[in-house]
Amino acid sequence: MLSKRCRLGVAALNGKVYVAGGYDGNMFLRSVECYDPATDLWTRVSPMNVKRSRMALAASGGKLYAIGGYDGSSNLNTVECYDPEIDRWTFTASMCAHEGGVGVGVVAVNLPLRS
Repeated sequence: MLSKRCRLGVAALNGKVYVAGGYDGNMFLRSVECYDPATDLWTRVSPMNVKRSRMALAASGGKLYAIGGYDGSSNLNTVECYDPEIDRWTFTASMCAHEGGVGVGVVAVNLPLRS
C-alpha cells in the first residue's frame, strides 16, 4: 500500500483489491487505494466523501460500498458508493442506526425471469 493504515475496509472488485479509509496512527482517513495484481502496482483513486475507520467495504454490482464506520468523533450511519468507471463516490441511503465496526457480506441472488 502507498499509505500505512489500520482499521480499514478491504474488498475485491473486477480483479483488483481496494483498501479504503482507516487510521494511520495520527489521523482518520478518507483515502482509497487500488492494487492491480496484473501490474503489481498500487494506485490512488478518488477519496471517499467522509473519513471512515472501522467501516465495512463491500463489492456488489460492479461498485464498492463503504458502510458505517467511525470518523474520529462519532459513529457513522452513512453509506457511500464508488463507481470505478467514473472514479467517483456518491452517498446512498443511510442506515437507520449509527454503527462503527460494521461487518457485511454479499450474497448473489439469481431471481427467475418473469415472462
